[in-house]
Amino acid sequence: MDLGQKIEKLLKLTSMTKVELARKLGLKDSSVISHWVKNRFRPDRKNLQKLSITFNKPLSYFEEDLKENMSGENSFEIREGTSTAKSLYELISSLPSSKHIGIAMEIQSEFFDLPYTFEYEEFLPVMFDAKNKETFALKIKSKTACPWSEKGEFALFVKAESVQSGKIALIRYRNKYCIKKLTLEGEDIILSTPTKETKVSQNEILIVAKLMAFYRRPQ
Repeated sequence: MDLGQKIEKLLKLTSMTKVELARKLGLKDSSVISHWVKNRFRPDRKNLQKLSITFNKPLSYFEEDLKENMSGENSFEIREGTSTAKSLYELISSLPSSKHIGIAMEIQSEFFDLPYTFEYEEFLPVMFDAKNKETFALKIKSKTACPWSEKGEFALFVKAESVQSGKIALIRYRNKYCIKKLTLEGEDIILSTPTKETKVSQNEILIVAKLMAFYRRPQ
């Protein structure tokens, strides 16, 4: 049972509405609850703790299916040559399900096309434990393509259908693909970069993958 199903089940068992739950959690409205139930966005740890208290369930009950989804999600950046990158690589490469990440393609514009399937001919010398989920890298050819990274770096993604509010994801929008930060605002979603924001409805976008980290090859 995924997190959305758990929340929906608890609402029914307690005869609580989404509006009432939103009020108990201190949220502005119930639209965020709807996003959680549909597994479109994930609650942060603070709201997970509030759910635990509200429904009198251990925190682990809500975190069980989040462990693999939360692993590495925008929480660090790999900058080759640093001790952090080295120790992280050594740690993850020792895990049984870790694997190298294939370079899918190069991107240099804000909006771009992606092939239906990737045929990897080159791999990065870095490994991630992605719980057997598909991972891939996009080489950033300009800051227009991904303003959070530098030209020549690689954005590392894991395929996903949901992402935490305020996190960076690869999405399909207006028949093109782009890398944006997604933030919930009521029933709408704010697509943003460090310099621009666009408000869209949730039906206008499709979440393809979430950003794990940035990687820079040694010079």
